[in-house]
Amino acid sequence: MDIYIYGNSSFNNEIHKVLDSGNIKFKIEDGKITDVTTLKYLKELIEDDPSQIYLIDENLVIEKDFISKYLKFLIPKKGIQKAYLDQHGIGDISHRSYSDLLIYIEKRLETSVKRPKANEINSVEDIFDAFEDISQNQKGIE
Repeated sequence: MDIYIYGNSSFNNEIHKVLDSGNIKFKIEDGKITDVTTLKYLKELIEDDPSQIYLIDENLVIEKDFISKYLKFLIPKKGIQKAYLDQHGIGDISHRSYSDLLIYIEKRLETSVKRPKANEINSVEDIFDAFEDISQNQKGIE
């Protein structure tokens, strides 16, 4: 599982410090932590795989309200619409503290189950193995 960080430089630096203090880099098996610099690239990543972890600066999330409707000059140029995030299922999480953020990331990493892709299944035994892995992971969570 990958972690993508989108925000201004101070937000990115602060998130990297938090991730380092929580040893998140060592808990990601095959994933990586990446800074996303452009809105276009962020949208491509979200459309490709919305199940990854996206840490987006709340100052860049644009909600539909009076300001965004009538005072468009106050909207950040690198801002992303909250409706777009909600549409892809990632706009529902907001953390007030960094400790909550670390807990959320650790739980997401624990619950990410490596399921075989369609092209990795060659036989019925592969399907049974995948279901056994899933059931074992769920027993470990409980």
